[in-house]
Amino acid sequence: MKHTVKAGACFIAMSLLALTSCGDSTPSRKVSQRVKDHDAYSLGERHAAALIEISSDEAAVQDRLLEIHARATNIGEKIGAQSAADYERGFTRYIQNHSDSLARLLF
Repeated sequence: MKHTVKAGACFIAMSLLALTSCGDSTPSRKVSQRVKDHDAYSLGERHAAALIEISSDEAAVQDRLLEIHARATNIGEKIGAQSAADYERGFTRYIQNHSDSLARLLF
């Protein structure tokens, strides 16, 4: 049980660290005014880019989508709904702008 708690705490800490270490919080590109957490948005973009890289492997895509959904849920619970929405927004917009075929399948 202690190992499960430690693993969970480690996962949360790593997730929060990933969000806070995303780089400059002011984007150099035009982003919707609805985006408030630019770090979460950028993290969503990076995860979308990684998904596009593996898009030829259906099983890997399915696994990655589960991870992305879990991360969005975790962000919403630990940081807030706005950050989770911004993460999803960054992910969605990146896919729509960089992979028409994947966007049609996912959205």
